[in-house]
Amino acid sequence: MIHFDLHIHSAFSDGALFPGDLVAKARCLELTTIALTDHDTMAGVPEAMAQGALQGITVLPGIEISAWHDNRAVHILGYGLRSDYPPLQRGLQTIQQARHTRNLAMLDKLQALGLPVTHAELAGLAHGQVGRPHIARLLRQKGVVRSHEEAFARFLGKGAKAYVARQQFPTLAAIRLIREAGGLAILAHPASLDPSLNALPAILPALQAEGLAGLEAFYPSHTPRMGSRLVELARLHGLLVSGGTDFHERPTWEELLARMKIPFSNPDEFVYWTQQLPLPASGVQESAGNN
Repeated sequence: MIHFDLHIHSAFSDGALFPGDLVAKARCLELTTIALTDHDTMAGVPEAMAQGALQGITVLPGIEISAWHDNRAVHILGYGLRSDYPPLQRGLQTIQQARHTRNLAMLDKLQALGLPVTHAELAGLAHGQVGRPHIARLLRQKGVVRSHEEAFARFLGKGAKAYVARQQFPTLAAIRLIREAGGLAILAHPASLDPSLNALPAILPALQAEGLAGLEAFYPSHTPRMGSRLVELARLHGLLVSGGTDFHERPTWEELLARMKIPFSNPDEFVYWTQQLPLPASGVQESAGNN
């Protein structure tokens, strides 16, 4: 049985549950350690850490920064970082403003197609970051599509009718900000970046030179072979290994945990390094960039 999840999302980005509800759910699932890693925001971390302290769950302050490297979309997880670090705040503000501009452009395209969607309606669905998953949810509510997948296939995915490319935030800058804010930078779901994992060895040196600390080797869509290969690469490069479900809403958290392939008899040993992070004693302050 798995007792940790170091990659989950709340309603402060594109997840379904509020941070306190995530902690309560984690306890029901008998998880002992979780990390809240919302996209480009740490606004939900104080609530999660406070609830974790009350319910006996270790909650790591985290984030997942959306970035680009060599014209590839890359996600960088950060653990144990200070959200009040000014350069981090400015970097997140840049990403958040770019996302807002992109949302408006996609809404303009949808409206040009005759679809009655407004920014006010979109904002009403979110409690923090707003992105394509929220637009998909709005299209479902209005009966334009029947599913999240249909919304992306017809309107929001790359090459679809209302797609707008997002501004590219450099991966090396994301890693540097996490490191300078006192955190550990982990490459999220590497097989999404390089399904064959053949190109990854050539990419890692530049990321590691900037401060990359580890690889998310274990992930629901990673096969056991992928996980083993990523562990091997981590050992060769002196990197940590991490793992998490990337839970949002669907599939359920239970289903994602069941898909995790962890080749360790004692998962608590796997997350031992998380206990060594210099976590703030009283939680973290909310970044000005999250307002």
